[in-house]
Amino acid sequence: MRRVALGWSLAFAVGLAGSAQALTWPDVPERIEKNLSSTDPGTRRAAAVELATLGEVRAAPLVLKALTDPDLEVRIAAADAAIRLNVRDATQAVIPWLGDRETRLRQKACDVARAMPDDRVVPQIARALGDNEPLVRSAAAEALAMSISPEAVPALLGKLDDQAVPVRIAIVRALARIGDKRAVVPLVGKVQDSVSDVRREVARALGDLGDTRASQAVLLQLRDNMPEVRVDALAALGRLHAADAVDAIAPLATDRSPALRQAAIGALGRIGTPEAVRVLASTLGSGDDAGGALESTPAREALVIAGPAAIAAMRDLLSSPVSQATATSAAWVLGQLHATTAANAIVAAMRRGTLPVAPALHALALAGGNDTLPVVLEFIGDPNPTTRAEAARAAGIILDPTKPDGRAVEPIEAALRDARLTTDERAVLAGLLGRTGAPRAAFTLASLTKSHDAALKLAAVDALGSIGTGAAPQSAALIELLADTDAPLRLRAAIALGLIGDATARDALLARLDTSEELDRAAVLTALAGILAREPSDPAVAKLSAALDLSVGPERDAILVALGLVQSPSAASTLTRAAKSQDADDRRTVATLLAGQPPLVALPLAMTLLGDTDAGVRAAAAWSLGTLGDAASVSKLAPFVRDPSVDVAIDAAGAIGRIAARLQKPSLASTSLCSVVDDVHAPADVRANALSGLAIAKSRCDGGTKERKALEDSSELVRLAAASVLHIAPTADDVRVLERCAAIDRSALVGKRCRTAEAVPTTTQSVLVYVVPDGQSTPAPHGPFLLMLADSLVCAGTTDRRGAVFEPRAPAGDVMLRRRSQ
Repeated sequence: MRRVALGWSLAFAVGLAGSAQALTWPDVPERIEKNLSSTDPGTRRAAAVELATLGEVRAAPLVLKALTDPDLEVRIAAADAAIRLNVRDATQAVIPWLGDRETRLRQKACDVARAMPDDRVVPQIARALGDNEPLVRSAAAEALAMSISPEAVPALLGKLDDQAVPVRIAIVRALARIGDKRAVVPLVGKVQDSVSDVRREVARALGDLGDTRASQAVLLQLRDNMPEVRVDALAALGRLHAADAVDAIAPLATDRSPALRQAAIGALGRIGTPEAVRVLASTLGSGDDAGGALESTPAREALVIAGPAAIAAMRDLLSSPVSQATATSAAWVLGQLHATTAANAIVAAMRRGTLPVAPALHALALAGGNDTLPVVLEFIGDPNPTTRAEAARAAGIILDPTKPDGRAVEPIEAALRDARLTTDERAVLAGLLGRTGAPRAAFTLASLTKSHDAALKLAAVDALGSIGTGAAPQSAALIELLADTDAPLRLRAAIALGLIGDATARDALLARLDTSEELDRAAVLTALAGILAREPSDPAVAKLSAALDLSVGPERDAILVALGLVQSPSAASTLTRAAKSQDADDRRTVATLLAGQPPLVALPLAMTLLGDTDAGVRAAAAWSLGTLGDAASVSKLAPFVRDPSVDVAIDAAGAIGRIAARLQKPSLASTSLCSVVDDVHAPADVRANALSGLAIAKSRCDGGTKERKALEDSSELVRLAAASVLHIAPTADDVRVLERCAAIDRSALVGKRCRTAEAVPTTTQSVLVYVVPDGQSTPAPHGPFLLMLADSLVCAGTTDRRGAVFEPRAPAGDVMLRRRSQ
């Protein structure tokens, strides 16, 4: 992932594995169907195993037929196929198996119900908790857990004393997942179960349920004779925010056992009271935190989790005569908390010598601001490489090229003259010059574009683009690089030129297109597109329109993008003509570009292309309607959320969310998207975009059950989007599942989102992305892509003839290419 510079475009290459699909010969379904009717059990068994290789639509009726086969092995294989293919009707079909004499069949029925929950079968599954086989009882408990049905709670509570340990564990887990507070008191009665594994599971469940009535019972587990139980009890107390447990936890924060020590520290951070912060502060600079390095430690992370409550305590430490290790940790925490009110305390501690310079700069990168920039610049040329690196990092974060600040130009230029610098350090400093946004920095950067060092030259090129139109006089240096032998350099120069070029540069580039010299026309057109967005010209549009008539292949997309960034009647006329082309590539590119055109012209054209015969065109049109559409457009887009083309469905879901957000009508999103959120037939990426659409529209589904269930989906994208929705007017149940997610989710990205909601960007930018598949060195035309934007929506489709993705109205911020869900 790379942060996107503000401006008209960004180009970068990301490895992306292609998604291979299995090939099924046309005669295979017919052969399997025929073999399922064979009188030979062996033939039917082999056919049942093959069912899983078919697509869901074709396989479903055959699976349901095989589930009624007289042969046990055929039915078992059919059940496995039903699970793999998500054949929802199979759950009802296997319920009669619960009364069968064969244990394997009863267990498999529960497995099917677990994979495809159905509220209608909860009573039958609940009765299976009384089965005489522990394996069946465990499977039944797991199925009830996945149902998340309150109706299952009484039956589960009635079996909490099951004689089989695995069954008791499965029941406790099921109660935790369902999250019904009726389970709290019965579970409290199990904190002293005779089996340690059950006690551990009970502690986890009580923590997940988040009811403070359980805190005293969990406190008893801190005296358990099994360390593993004490560790889980500590984690539970943290999730319970048990303020009354701080005194009992405090001694364990310095325990000899690393596991207990870290669990206690983590619990104190989650409790986050002033008393808990005080205990954590006392551990800084010693034990696991004694190193004084710039990396995270358990105590530092716990104080960050405690949040703003820790700021005053950390500021007090910096004002006290503490060790450098303690001061380093206190400053680190303040930086991570973005405690700008503590910036002066950080600087003062550094001046006194209490706080080493490098940790101070590390903290100021996040806690500092314009007021502390002069302090950071003092060390930009420091003799110590670590100090220089931290100063450069801090300056890079504090400086904002959209807010020009010339104070940094001379110190950075002076540092560039230091002979001790490595090539990488010089490249970093060149980038900082661009981040100053100061026009006078452009002179130095223009000279650096002639460097013999490739890394420094590229950094100078990118930095010129960061300065923006203030660097227009230096356009000549970039135009010269368009003839360089290095293709990546030409592309980067074209992007920078698109960001800074003026009318003079525009006309120079147009003149180059008329010459017969060997020319990277794609690079020239890329630069022209950016300039034309700011400096439109009817003669330029006429020249590009004429060139379009003679162009083929990738050049056509480059010309269309350049025209698409011009808002003029002549450009709109050319785009309208291209939208009627017999070439689907032309229509797809135009559909993408419509988002950047005035709605009066673009909206009717986008609605027309939404009905195109090509799925790629429909997907692009649907996505553009997110920017152009009105309330009436939502009713047109709604059916496309279930389009056979996954790309169309993904983009339609995202577009509905954007329209609802723009019109500030949350109901537009919930009406169209909530039914998709828990539809197991809908691909994961479609469900994810439906959830993200709800999030940006600040909309919720009734009761929140769907969103909470999505937080446990196997797809990272779905869980990430579900977390965003749950942060909207969260209920107590929402908070409980978000905290559990933050503590245990296997994805760091999802865990972070569960802890903190992310703001939706309010400004937009144009983005150009080149997609390079894994194992290749050049962009792939017509390749599949899934682009996650800064508002967490994903845009799906296929790359154009250049192997590129262009987005005219992307939210300002980070973009990321994601792999498609399997």
